[in-house]
Formats: sequence, structure tokens, C-alpha cells
Amino acid sequence: MDLATFLIQCLNSVQYGLLLFLVASGLTLIFGIMGVINLAHGSFYMIGAYMAYALAPVVASTFGGGFFATLVVGFALSIVLGYLLEWAFFSFLYEREHLQQVLMTYGLILVFEELRSIIVGDDVHGVEAPAILAGTLPLGDIMTLLAERITVNPDQCGGRPCVRGLRIRVTDVLDLLAAGLTTAQVIDELPDLDREDIAACLRFASKRIDHPIVAA
Repeated sequence: MDLATFLIQCLNSVQYGLLLFLVASGLTLIFGIMGVINLAHGSFYMIGAYMAYALAPVVASTFGGGFFATLVVGFALSIVLGYLLEWAFFSFLYEREHLQQVLMTYGLILVFEELRSIIVGDDVHGVEAPAILAGTLPLGDIMTLLAERITVNPDQCGGRPCVRGLRIRVTDVLDLLAAGLTTAQVIDELPDLDREDIAACLRFASKRIDHPIVAA
């Protein structure tokens, strides 16, 4: 493993660890303060992500706003959704046994997942990052490109390298290029990608195979 790949794995480990910390801390706080075991805590993060995806074009066309306007609208809708779920479900769990809380919140996970599949489908979606948050921390010419574009998540696509955390594997892009598609045609097939993503896939593949082979 070369230095660039090692640093990429380290950055992805930190990112994944912070995500687990957010989910675990929320579960701990809700159980510690409210006494309710909410297994659907991670589903609320999913709802927030898809809410941002759905609200971004609506807010842009209605208010002419961007990231921060979407953030304000999403925050307000999250409060409303939280109160509705509290009134409809969680208020009945305070005096119940933990097993009933687990069954109820696990049922919510299944409901949220099916609603997501019905409403927005199973395709890959993404939200464009605002310019103020689109910068990078230079760690060298290779790392600046690859760390921003290529990610590895153990729970996504079997831990295979993907593009910007999307469920688009590097091998998917390389297969399309190997089939003779041009960069523009690949972008038509995978509209969430841009030219820099495709260049990062090629650079990543080049770095993975560029190592000495010792003959026996």
C-alpha cells in the first residue's frame, strides 16, 4: 500500500468514525434523558439527507436561495416532523417496556425505508455542495484530487472504492470507459458525476497498479 492510499484510508476512517459517533451519541442521549430506546435514530439522518435532496430545487425556485436557505427550511420541517412523530408514536412509549420500544422503533425503520424507496426511488442521488464548503485541504497533488473524490466505506458497496460517497464504484466508471464510452457519455449514464470525478477514477486506478512486482 502506497502513502496516498494509506492517507485516504485514514481520512475515510475518521469520516466514518465521526458518523458513527453522531448516531451513537444521539441514541445515548435519547435513551439517557427520555428513557426511550430509539433504534430508528439512524433513519432520521436518512430522512434529513433526502429532505435536503428534495428541498434544494424547491427552495431555489421559490425563494431563489441556496444552501443556507435550504438549511433553514429543512430545520423548520425537521421540527414539525419531530413533533408529529412524538405525538403519534413516541409519547406512547414512555411507560412501556424496553422490548416494546425496540419493536416500535424497529418497525419505524422498515416503514421509513419503504417510504424512501417509494417516494424517491433507489437511484443514486446527491446534493451539490455550496462554494463555501467545497474547498479542500491540500495534502499533495495526488491526495487533493483523490481524497476529495474517491471514498471507501466498509458498509457501502462491500467496502469498494466509490465516487464521493455515492453508490457509484470506481470500477463502474472504468467499465464504461473500457466499453468505449467517452467522458460525456459516461456523465450521461451517471449524471451525478462530473469530469473531475472521472479523472479521479483514472488517477486512482493508475496509482493502484503502479507498484513494483518482484519476480520469484
